Amino acid sequence: MKKHIGRSLFFILTAVFMFSFCTKDSNATAVYHATAKAVCSTRTRVNVRSGPGLGYPVKMTLSKGKHVTKIGTMGSWSVVKIQSKKYYIKSIYLKTLYKYIYVAADGVNLRTGPGTNYRVRAVLPRNTRLKCTGRVGKWMKVSYHNKTSYISKPLISIKKTSSTSKSSSSGSTQSGSSTTTTSSGNISTDTIRSRAISAATARIGDKYSQTNRNLPGYADCSSLMRDIFLNASGVNIGVTTDQQIKRLSAYKKPLSALQPGDIMMRIQDGSNHAAIYIGNNYYIHASSTLGKVAKSYYMTGSTYWTCCYDAASYCQSNK
Repeated sequence: MKKHIGRSLFFILTAVFMFSFCTKDSNATAVYHATAKAVCSTRTRVNVRSGPGLGYPVKMTLSKGKHVTKIGTMGSWSVVKIQSKKYYIKSIYLKTLYKYIYVAADGVNLRTGPGTNYRVRAVLPRNTRLKCTGRVGKWMKVSYHNKTSYISKPLISIKKTSSTSKSSSSGSTQSGSSTTTTSSGNISTDTIRSRAISAATARIGDKYSQTNRNLPGYADCSSLMRDIFLNASGVNIGVTTDQQIKRLSAYKKPLSALQPGDIMMRIQDGSNHAAIYIGNNYYIHASSTLGKVAKSYYMTGSTYWTCCYDAASYCQSNK
């Protein structure tokens, strides 16, 4: 009789253990809090488990200094991806090296320091991926093209966003962003001109490249014009000189009417060139000859330039 009871008790305990084991495995698929993808290193030799608890099976053991990608948290545990599968590591055993974040608006300024008083290093398009290495107040410290820069925290996201994801229903100014909106959506042409000149000045020294024209730190003549007016107004005037000439055709005027903030254009088959006039006989352009974005002197009697365009008025009319 005692043997029978003993066997029964053994089977019951075995069933309870198996049920508990299966329950833990199923709990491993519970919803976790998603975070920005982060590259972490292990602080010491650590076990990788199938779920967020010491009762879950150990799937592997990582040595100190191994890199893993963290995608979320569940209590005191980090959710990591290893070879496309989700596992769990106690968070205290991980050190964050950097996070991946995305630019969450169009035409956002990347600055040399944590504040709007710092120089604009580059103007970034929406969904540009950045390596975030820290935070200073409301500014995120990022590494991009091997340069330490800063971006305003409200202008980043942990994943890619659509153009309507962070739109504002009322007037606001985004700190660190190049675009200011009002309740009517309109800003003056003088404001656009001033902003465009400031944006162009901030780009002086960028390298000339047609191949890398859409990357921060690079430009050709048309991408520079596109970027600075997108920066100034949020309006895209076109991605090539041909497209810009077409879009701005109604705003063409003679060089004798040139104003600061106007686009100067050389129109010649196979040799179009564009620059922004900044006043006092100077203009800024991406020069293939100089190999960079530079400020050059405008000779009034020069026959090189063909005409100019009031791009600010075009942008204002499209706000």
